[in-house]
Amino acid sequence: MARHALLYGMWVRTGATAFFVQMAIAALLALDPAPAFAQESVAGAASAPTRPADAAAPRRPKSAPRRARANSPDAIMPGFEALADGSTRLFVELSEPVSYSAKVGHGAITYLLKGAHVDRRNNYNPLVTVHFNTPVTSARLAPHGKDLWFVIALRANVDPTVTMDSSKDGGAILRIEFPKGVYLPKVSAPPPSPAAPADDVAPGDRPASSETSEPPSRP
Repeated sequence: MARHALLYGMWVRTGATAFFVQMAIAALLALDPAPAFAQESVAGAASAPTRPADAAAPRRPKSAPRRARANSPDAIMPGFEALADGSTRLFVELSEPVSYSAKVGHGAITYLLKGAHVDRRNNYNPLVTVHFNTPVTSARLAPHGKDLWFVIALRANVDPTVTMDSSKDGGAILRIEFPKGVYLPKVSAPPPSPAAPADDVAPGDRPASSETSEPPSRP
């Protein structure tokens, strides 16, 4: 009864409209929607979309290898071959044909490859052929200004055949062929071993004598 009287007094003082507004505000405050909204915001920020573990990263296209000088022929690889007919051959693979010239010296021939260069340092290593039956003992590429030298050391006076042949993909091969022959140094036969001295011969191995020795007779 006291509670009804209190509510009736409030309705009389404030009016029915103000009373219902106060009740609606109290109901809204009891629901407390603000913390729930904040939690949803934090949860949404924490659960950001991530890339699947098995998704591979995009690969970059492989770039072409750089040349030491742009628009200049590459000496791709030097080499040596022993042919079936007994002749031998040196060659240099090039990315494109080049003009060349030869310079003959004492015990060597040098071929100048105009405008060529070596892209890989390993191609400067010498080709050692001293143990093959060829007049060539070694050959190597060497830079010389804007050109490239192919220096060949010889142990015999020969006249090689040189050609510049085209290959696939616009490349070229410089071939230097040497005639067959006997170019390896002769190996001398070892001297015969000396005969064993007579004192070292066993008694059983000595030849039997035709004379027999008899003990002297007593007088």
